[in-house]
Amino acid sequence: MAGTIGLVCMGEAGNLGDDLIMVAAAQSIAAGRGDAEVRHLSFGRPVDWAGISSLLAQPLRPVPVRPGRDLPGSRRNELLFADCDAVVFGGGGLLQTSHHPHNPLLWLGMLPRAVPLVPVLGVGLGVGPLSADWERRLRRWGSPFDACWLRDGDSVAFSERRLGWAVGRCHDFVDRQFLDQFGVGGAPCPRAGRRVLGVALRWWPSLDARRLAEHIDRVATRHGVDMVHFFVLEATPGGPDVEFSQSVRHQLATPGTELTAYRGQDILAFLRGMVGCTAAVSMKLHSNAVWAALGIPLHPISYAPKTAAFFGRPYRGLEVIDEVVSPVGDDPAVPRAAEVVADWLRGGPPVEGDRRAALRLSHRLRLQAASTAINIGRRVGRQLRTQPSGAGAAAFRESAAVDGRAGG
Repeated sequence: MAGTIGLVCMGEAGNLGDDLIMVAAAQSIAAGRGDAEVRHLSFGRPVDWAGISSLLAQPLRPVPVRPGRDLPGSRRNELLFADCDAVVFGGGGLLQTSHHPHNPLLWLGMLPRAVPLVPVLGVGLGVGPLSADWERRLRRWGSPFDACWLRDGDSVAFSERRLGWAVGRCHDFVDRQFLDQFGVGGAPCPRAGRRVLGVALRWWPSLDARRLAEHIDRVATRHGVDMVHFFVLEATPGGPDVEFSQSVRHQLATPGTELTAYRGQDILAFLRGMVGCTAAVSMKLHSNAVWAALGIPLHPISYAPKTAAFFGRPYRGLEVIDEVVSPVGDDPAVPRAAEVVADWLRGGPPVEGDRRAALRLSHRLRLQAASTAINIGRRVGRQLRTQPSGAGAAAFRESAAVDGRAGG
């Protein structure tokens, strides 16, 4: 039999960067095990697999599986990949507690626990920031991977020194070689008769929309643009990035603005729109990657170690950088994430996952209960803020159907 390879990532959730990671990972699995079926985690906002396959001249037809609500005692998620021959876990910041105190549980809970353990490769991951509780847990439990490759030096140092894991370093899945396949490489292709400033933002607590608009106006003047085009890379319903980008857009003095919110079915058109920019103000890691591949002058906004590392700068918290900054080049001694996956599958992963720690049932039940309580509290809080007075009881009843996906 050809077998099945599971792919655990934040794919098809309405985020361009995560969808590009998913596509790159699926392609790398095909390079290592072309005869295998790929079963990938999906959050219900599918990408244009037909268009991608046509462009890459490679049939990519992974099978989507939807996660369930991670309620106490639920085993649905851990069974999604239980019959796979191996699991590729990664790309992106899955192991962090920035948005939910039990976010690692959601992702590690996707890994099968039944003996013999399915072998798991962690690859292209960033690790942290982690709460002190989760740092202690992961150190005590040990690595949940048979092999682990992280995408930046800070994550490697943190995992080795603070968690006691044996890890290697690889580049991000979304690198220049991958992007070249989409026509995102070499010289940009300006729009006819227009000089466009591309802007990619995310909402951040200490980022002021008015002052950011003033910054974008200054950059627009410096580059002599006649249009500012906002690209919202993460446009899930109810997410804050679209609203924040609109707020900044409405406070610009520069005439001529446009906003495009990402949709998975329009992934290729979205990338083509980014290709037509003259310069960019960029906050998202993968907007940096796309525009850097085109050689477009970048005025970065750094908010996390991963964005600072992309430009070879020390992380100092939130920085709105006025000057053009060039990204650091890829170290040829560091392998590509795609190569790590293909080589691991070609070499044959362990017959069973005998080098990884599996989440114990007692730990899982306790953390599921704690996570569900937080999700219900957050759901009730949101509904009480948006519903008329007196609707609290109904809000609480509705919250019983809380979806714990991606940390609630």
